This record gives sequence, structure tokens and C-alpha cells, in this order.
Amino acid sequence: MQAERFKSRVPWKDGFSGNLTVFCSDERFVMATLEFLRRHLEIDRCDLMVVAGGPAFIPQNETALLERLDLLLKAHEIKQVVLIAHDDCGYYKHQHKGLSPQMLKEKQRQDLLAALEAIKAKGVQARAFFAFVDGGDIVFEEVK
Repeated sequence: MQAERFKSRVPWKDGFSGNLTVFCSDERFVMATLEFLRRHLEIDRCDLMVVAGGPAFIPQNETALLERLDLLLKAHEIKQVVLIAHDDCGYYKHQHKGLSPQMLKEKQRQDLLAALEAIKAKGVQARAFFAFVDGGDIVFEEVK
């Protein structure tokens, strides 16, 4: 019995783009996030760090993930990082039980800004965005 195979139509491109995006693994936002990167930010290629809570691991000093982030920054010569958090995040609901939805959103924005500053402190350009649902559409708003 032959193993199933799939041949991608995407051609191989050697080398790295210098872009990295860090976002949450919540499937409700993944496709919109990829579209946002391509269509709005015009980033066709980038390394991805997709983890529950997105960039929350940066201000929370989660060592294993920070080591992987630093590896990507150096080994792939990252010049630009995009950080994305989103509303109604299960990770934040779990980590901060008892906080109101508004307080959770504020905590996420604070963490996003802290992550942004941490990346910039490494000498890398960075931008941060918060995604939310508005009338059935997913909207990405820059956080500064």
C-alpha cells in the first residue's frame, strides 16, 4: 500500500523573508489573520509562532517559548515582527478567571504593548494588532 502524497503548487523559495508573526492558535481567527498579513500588511512570506494566547508568552517570560523566539530572530535574521492578540481569547479567560470581559481586553492590550516593547528592545522593528469581531467581520486594529 502506497502512502498518500500531496504535491504543493507553491514553489520552493530558499532563504528567509526576515518577517515573523506571533498570534494565537484560536481557529476562529487564523484564516482572517493570514488574510490580514497578505492583503493589508502585504507580507507574503513569514515565519509563524502560533501558540495559545499569542504574544502573551513574551511579557509572561515563558522561557521555552522565549528561547524559540530568540532562535528565530537570530537564525532567520528577523527584521520585522507582527504581534496579534484577539478578543474573546480562551487562554486569557483561563489564565485570568474572574476578570470582566472589559478587564480581560485591557489585560491583553497591556500584555501586547509589553510584548511590543520587548521585541523593539531586541533591536527589531515590530507592530502590534488587536483583532475583534464587528458585525460578523473580523477587524484588526493597530495598538500603539
